[in-house]
Amino acid sequence: MSLRQQIAALPGSGELIAAMDKVNGDPEKIRAIATRWRLAGNASFEEPAQPGEMTKPGPLGDVAGATRLVDDAWNGASADAFVDHMKQYGKAGQALQEAFDDCAKKLDDAADALDTAKRGVNGICETLLRDVSTFRTDNRHEAPTDVEAGVRSLVGKQVDPVKTHASNAESAVSGAARDISSRLGDAKLPFTFEDIKAPEEESFVGTRSGWVPVSASELSDSVRTTLAGNAGSTGTGGGGAYSGVSAGGGAPAPKEEVVEWIKQAITEMRDPRFKAVLESRGIDVSDLDPNDPKDIERIWTVIWHESGGNPKAINNWDINAQNGVPSQGLMQTIPPTFNAHKLPGHGDILNPVDNIIAGVLYTYSRYGDMANHPGIRSLEHGGGYKPY
Repeated sequence: MSLRQQIAALPGSGELIAAMDKVNGDPEKIRAIATRWRLAGNASFEEPAQPGEMTKPGPLGDVAGATRLVDDAWNGASADAFVDHMKQYGKAGQALQEAFDDCAKKLDDAADALDTAKRGVNGICETLLRDVSTFRTDNRHEAPTDVEAGVRSLVGKQVDPVKTHASNAESAVSGAARDISSRLGDAKLPFTFEDIKAPEEESFVGTRSGWVPVSASELSDSVRTTLAGNAGSTGTGGGGAYSGVSAGGGAPAPKEEVVEWIKQAITEMRDPRFKAVLESRGIDVSDLDPNDPKDIERIWTVIWHESGGNPKAINNWDINAQNGVPSQGLMQTIPPTFNAHKLPGHGDILNPVDNIIAGVLYTYSRYGDMANHPGIRSLEHGGGYKPY
């Protein structure tokens, strides 16, 4: 029998059962709702990642990245007004995300209170059953009516303690419901999407004045790389016309300097002076060959999809950036990962050779070799690129 059924079988347990039934909620279901709310709040900024994959920007993350490109590429009053307008979407999204997070915290608190109450009630009832069993054994020679009266007394003494736990749980749950209603319903968020003017009401619409392109020499490397990739023109990215290596996964042929960086990185990793270091990490890169076009192609494919071939690329939008460790460099490693997998003398995360070394060694450490990099494996089996 369940604990409730055993208590219900005791004489005089009606009031106790009624109190027990007030704490019959499922804390895990409440926590699951809290998790869904957090994901909903984050979804506009980043997509949930699968195990072993990095997060990708959600709609507002894409908007923020595109807005930064416009801000970097254009000057003038209209350009500034456009950027200010677009930033409001992130502001509204952030307010909504914070509201979801606050409400999820309220749900977690309610689940914790309910969990505590359930454990308290279960503990009281389990102790009661033991006490009743002991009482019946000790008084087995007494009249049945006297034994029943004694059991009723034991049961009655536990009603108030159980009611206290039930009251605490009820207060926590009703308080969470009240706070959530206030946060998402009655109380207005500090800034909402309704507060954003329609684009046609803004000063940047319908005029060419106020849009002054930034000169090519003033553009940042990341902007030049992105614009080059989007427009198909040449830029400071790694795509180019190097005929010695084919490209995979939709990447253009790599520039000769990128191929040289990859060859240098492979040569360094294969250097005997690092053999002991790699063995201590359980990594074997003996299958890599600086003159093997396939090895170069795979590494270049990762580079292209991660950074566009820009050795100075820094990701400022995802959860890693929010945590203060933005992914950087050709293979977009975050500093802790770079530091864990770099080789002695190759400690500059923005140095292209050093970054390739750390990115490749991380891939070997986690996936065994370049062929099993999730992006390469997917592309070579007919799928799309997947970050690592």
